[in-house]
Amino acid sequence: MILQVEIIILNIHLFSKNYRMSKKRSPEQKKQKDTVNLELVFEPGKREKGIIISAITVISFFLAYYYLRNALSINGYFGFPLDDPWIHLTFARNLVQYHSFSYFKNEMATAGSTSPIYTFILAAGFIFYNNEMILSYALGILFFVFSGIAFYKLTSFEFGKENYYAILFTAVFVIDKWMNFISVTGMETTMYIFMLISTAYFYKKRQAVPFAVFLGLILWGRPDSVAFMAALAADYFLAYKFSKGSADIKLFTKKDFIKIGIIAGSIAIIYLGFNLILSGSLLPNTYSAKLAYYSPEFRSRVSFLKYEVWDYFTRGAYGLIIIGFFISAAKMIFDLFKKKYNGNLLYVLFPLLLVFVYWYKLPYAHRFGRYLMPAIPFIILLSGLGFRDLCKLAGNYMQSGKITQVLMIGISSVIILYSFFNYKDNAQNYAEQCVYIHDRHVVTANWIKENTKPEDIIATHDVGAIGFYCNRKIVDAAGLMNPELISKINDDNYASIMSDFMKKNNVNYLAFQREWFRVVNQNPLYTSINKEPIEGLDVYKFEPGKTHIISRETNSLIMTAQDMMAQRAYQQAIQYLLQAVKTDPQSSFTYLILAFAYGAMKDGPNYERNLLKALEIFPDYKDALFQYANYCRQTGRNEDSKKYLERVIKTDPENKRALDMLKTFSDTTKTK
Repeated sequence: MILQVEIIILNIHLFSKNYRMSKKRSPEQKKQKDTVNLELVFEPGKREKGIIISAITVISFFLAYYYLRNALSINGYFGFPLDDPWIHLTFARNLVQYHSFSYFKNEMATAGSTSPIYTFILAAGFIFYNNEMILSYALGILFFVFSGIAFYKLTSFEFGKENYYAILFTAVFVIDKWMNFISVTGMETTMYIFMLISTAYFYKKRQAVPFAVFLGLILWGRPDSVAFMAALAADYFLAYKFSKGSADIKLFTKKDFIKIGIIAGSIAIIYLGFNLILSGSLLPNTYSAKLAYYSPEFRSRVSFLKYEVWDYFTRGAYGLIIIGFFISAAKMIFDLFKKKYNGNLLYVLFPLLLVFVYWYKLPYAHRFGRYLMPAIPFIILLSGLGFRDLCKLAGNYMQSGKITQVLMIGISSVIILYSFFNYKDNAQNYAEQCVYIHDRHVVTANWIKENTKPEDIIATHDVGAIGFYCNRKIVDAAGLMNPELISKINDDNYASIMSDFMKKNNVNYLAFQREWFRVVNQNPLYTSINKEPIEGLDVYKFEPGKTHIISRETNSLIMTAQDMMAQRAYQQAIQYLLQAVKTDPQSSFTYLILAFAYGAMKDGPNYERNLLKALEIFPDYKDALFQYANYCRQTGRNEDSKKYLERVIKTDPENKRALDMLKTFSDTTKTK
């Protein structure tokens, strides 16, 4: 609402100013049509800049805060929509308490933070304040505010005298649904975006020292900053090449280059040395682990481009924003063909290189497109520049500066309003995702804390909330905290390798999502699933030699079969499940799903045969026991049904389904 009022005030001011200017022109000036001034000049003074920056600060804060307030009012508690924030928090807390960059007390020193500088900032915060949620929210929103101010400065530079347009597209950035969403997730993203925008600003201004500082720091922010560095190098190369024919292109001096080399180089060397000392590699464990797990061999690059890139940047208001981006990109290409330097190369190249890096090395944008979010501010900026050029083209054709201004303000206003609707919708998404993570990760962590001993060791692949809240030593099956596992993650026998590793490290309990690592032939001690069986966390007692984790291949076949069953393609599902049986004939779970597939096809004999096979492998399989009890009841074998229900209750005394069904037998007997 504040933004809409600002837009209306801005429009009134613009047109009243244009009207006054038109009154001052002489008749001779009004008749001149050969040269039309298409610029909408507004160069704010010191006082006006202060008002603008204050407005950005206040609006950014309250837009982000609304997401928190809305989620709190719906959920009744603070949460994060990702598990990863607690990784930073665990490192930060241990750094303060044990003076070690470790994941458990001072025993697991490792380069497990993708953004060590963000972890250090969190650690500094922990010295003064120990509420992890408020501390994370405060930092995320603070850096979002800083990003908004930095974005305004950068757009002011690019739009030059036309500062009204800089204000309008800063509003687009500030109201962006993903910028607000990520600012309250506890992640480093808004800090990293602030660093990127600041680096671009000081680079464009050719201010060597602050540019060098931020250039070095972005590597500490995220390792994928190499894409931004490559875009900077390409842009400067072209600027240098075209500067010989244009005195307007400003370059760094030799002294500037020396300063940049010393400052940025020193910061980068410290970063590389930090990782090398902790983990024996130049980059954080998270980088190597995710490259291994989300290998292109196991993920489709085509699907990545279609769903995680194209759909992401063309949905909602982005569908309009991307048009301006493409206009700017087209103009840049045209200028290059004309051998003319175009300063937009950096803004075009960075998003493309960022997408390319992930497409080639890690075709995965993570939840909510988090890995690609740093490209958003530059796409928005370039969109504004593209629409401005398009509107000036139209104004020049119509010989009217007013046409240019009306079109530009109209387009930007539509984008702002559309973005506002997207922002409102995403607030609900934020609240729902906080519940999703809380119910699976936080609640599971608290269960582990309350039901295990302090000296117990927990193996898991989602180490965030579990590592922070349960206060137990963690063995990381995904390799983020145990880099020795990274090189083996894609091994066909990784389940066996991981089991041996857990045995050597005296693991007592497992906490796995079924979609990642599935334990079979053993009932979980606890499961987070209550409402829907998507990415539920199960906790098992780890018994060396007995606990059976199926291979990734077997699990993948089972999940594909489940997808087929959801589409009612039962025959295809059976084929996948039969393949899964061949890869692992000792998985009781596979036979249970086979029974479901045959049951859906009304094939009673095969339904029963596969249930009995599942129970042959795992006699205490409560799900299979209940299903067979129900089948016996449906086929009139009530005594057999009671027998199997009693076995369910013996295994799980509080099993409501089994108790209710057994009660119906008692009620029937009393009636008779």
